[in-house]
Amino acid sequence: MSACAYTAPPDFNFNFGHNEYSPPAEYVDLRKKENKAQTQPNTTTDVWWEIYNNNTLNTLIKNAFKDNPDINQTRARLNQAAALAKISRADLLPELTATGQYKTQNGDNRTPSSFLLASAAGYEIDIWGKNRANHKSSLLEAQASADDLRAAAITLSASIVETWLRLLSLKEEEDIIRKQIELNKTVLQLQKNRYEMGSASLLDYLQQDETVAKAEATLPDILSEQDQALHKLAVLTGQLPTEDIDIQEEMLPSPLPLPDHGIPSALLENRPDINAAWNRMQSAGWAGKAAWADRLPNFTLNVNYNTTSSAFDSLFNTWLLEMAANMVAPVFDGGAKKAEQLRQESIADEKLHAYKGVVLAAIQEVEDSLSRNNFLDQKETSVKRQLVAGQKTLEQAQISYANGSQNYINVLNAISNVQNLERDLIRTRRALAMERVSLYRSLGGNIWIDRFLEEQEG
Repeated sequence: MSACAYTAPPDFNFNFGHNEYSPPAEYVDLRKKENKAQTQPNTTTDVWWEIYNNNTLNTLIKNAFKDNPDINQTRARLNQAAALAKISRADLLPELTATGQYKTQNGDNRTPSSFLLASAAGYEIDIWGKNRANHKSSLLEAQASADDLRAAAITLSASIVETWLRLLSLKEEEDIIRKQIELNKTVLQLQKNRYEMGSASLLDYLQQDETVAKAEATLPDILSEQDQALHKLAVLTGQLPTEDIDIQEEMLPSPLPLPDHGIPSALLENRPDINAAWNRMQSAGWAGKAAWADRLPNFTLNVNYNTTSSAFDSLFNTWLLEMAANMVAPVFDGGAKKAEQLRQESIADEKLHAYKGVVLAAIQEVEDSLSRNNFLDQKETSVKRQLVAGQKTLEQAQISYANGSQNYINVLNAISNVQNLERDLIRTRRALAMERVSLYRSLGGNIWIDRFLEEQEG
């Protein structure tokens, strides 16, 4: 097959057959923005966890950004991608080499000393854009790696905040359980006194004793979960799980305010994982173009300069300059280069579908989080109402039992119900607080994460 018989490259719009993807009409088409400028997001531009105004939490996250192994691995991959981009840029420039030699010989029959200087320059004429396409592909891959770092930073910060919230809620739950145990023990003593005076049965006393034991049995699980949360915080910040982390707070803070998530199009600009998928899709496309260009003739210019002399001061008096232009064209390679082009196009096709999947998953993540936040708000209100009703029921059951109109089992059921609702309210508040964090994470935010990373490096 003749090299000149190759067809021109396809229009480079990532349209491979029927697989071109466009986001839904209500979402911005980022493929028209090859060099997108950062725009003000509709979410907050501030570092969102600073809303808690908690120095311990701020310190944990700052330490994690420096010492967390996962984020440092991501930084290393970014440095690798940046180095590859610099390597690919070198193919756009001429290559120059120089060699020097000096010869001398001792003895009666020695030959005169000689000096030799030789240099060579070579330049590939990038007629078909192969080197430019490779460089563009590498640059986009480096940009994708930078987005990976942003995504890792967002995930890491959210994980630390969620673990911190979980730990505080467990501390609050521990406090509630200890108070419930003390209350149950007080009631047990009262039942013992009533039994000894003959105004209560042995069954009433034993049932209350069982209630005390049941409350005490919940405490070890809570303490174990606290230890595990502390271990996780230590590992997230790059420390051994045995390291001491001092958390002074005992109460779960109020949930973060609902962010202004704006129109869905902002999501595509603010999510680093979407930007990374977009850049990798473009990178694969440029790699396909480079593979197409590699099937065409290759032209190079070479210049050689040589000079020799027996004395250094006359080295440049005698010299030779050679110039040559070369063309290398593939004639027969068994279809390897064409297959490589098809492979690269298939990779671009795969990245296109990956981009579509990331966009759809991101939109679903935000919608799901909004839904969970909405219904958890409603659940918290309902649990509070239920707790108030349970407390009134307990009060009435105690009065009825004291008057002898009800069995003690009704009092026990009411006590158990109120105490379960007290713990359920803490868990609901924790779930709501963590869902707010999840919403901030799902909305991304390139501006605030870039600012925070710059502050850490500074």
